[in-house]
Order: sequence, then structure tokens, then C-alpha cells
Amino acid sequence: MNSKEMFEVLERVRTWDTEMRIDLARRILETLVSSKISPPPRTMSPEDVFGILKTDRLPPTDEECKKIIEEERLKKYG
Repeated sequence: MNSKEMFEVLERVRTWDTEMRIDLARRILETLVSSKISPPPRTMSPEDVFGILKTDRLPPTDEECKKIIEEERLKKYG
């Protein structure tokens, strides 16, 4: 398709309602996708991730969390 043909198609499409133009654009873009994007390879299992996060300490209590938040606010805002 040369520039003139593309211009003619564009001029014709401009008269269409918005939904039709969006549908055409979507269909054109779908022709460019040769295959679905594959998910990245997993390098760690969920068990490995949980192992990294595991500690020997108990989780902080609500009061300890409030104290930590207050200390961090004081650091940030003075």
C-alpha cells in the first residue's frame, strides 16, 4: 500500500463513528501480535520465597507496630 492509498483509507475511516474506528484499530493491532507473550520463567518456587521471608522472631504486636510507625513519622517529619 502506498501513501496515497493509506491517505484514502484514513479519509474514509474518519467518517465512521468512534466505536467502529476503535474496533478497526484493535483489529489492526491484533494482526501484529504473532503470539501471546509468555510469562517470565520462575527462578524461585513459592517455598523458596517463604524461606527468605521466614525469621526466628515473632511478628510485632499492634502496640509495637504503632510505636514503629510513630518513630518513622518522627524521623520523616521531625
